Amino acid sequence: MIAMTTTLTRATPVRFRLSTTARRTWLLTHIAAAGIWLGIDVVLAILVGTALLTSDPILTESAFRALEVFAVGPLIAVSLITFGTGVVLGWGTKYGLVRYWWVAVKLGLNTILTLLIIFGLSPTLHETATMAAVYATDGAPDISGLVAPPIVSTTAVLAATALSVFKPWGRIRRPA
Repeated sequence: MIAMTTTLTRATPVRFRLSTTARRTWLLTHIAAAGIWLGIDVVLAILVGTALLTSDPILTESAFRALEVFAVGPLIAVSLITFGTGVVLGWGTKYGLVRYWWVAVKLGLNTILTLLIIFGLSPTLHETATMAAVYATDGAPDISGLVAPPIVSTTAVLAATALSVFKPWGRIRRPA
């Protein structure tokens, strides 16, 4: 599935290129993972909105519990799949990982979002789900901090998608 091409000149390193079928397969997986990521972000926003806006304690507690179960594992999985497929596509196509600005920005966005999910969102959702057990007696926990993550993540994933479509800014210039 990976076709090796070698163009040897004194300034060009040896690199591999994905075959057409392999590139399309990796690209389809990359796009599907990004689409799933957007879907999870929308559901996350709905669950946070439900928990904030409802006065029904059972519905609020259910939303709290669903946030951790639904969001953390799947978000980490799709962010890592998107990252991995993006790296393979970067290495195996003419765009490279840091040859074009739009690819480098997408790689940076993906890295930042993945780290935010693992180190920011995951502990917060775990704490919120734990507090859901005592919600009925102590009142609803403050989850206003959970409003920003689906907004930021959705915006970043849509921006990365736009970068893929429009491919702005051209090549990154190498220092002389």
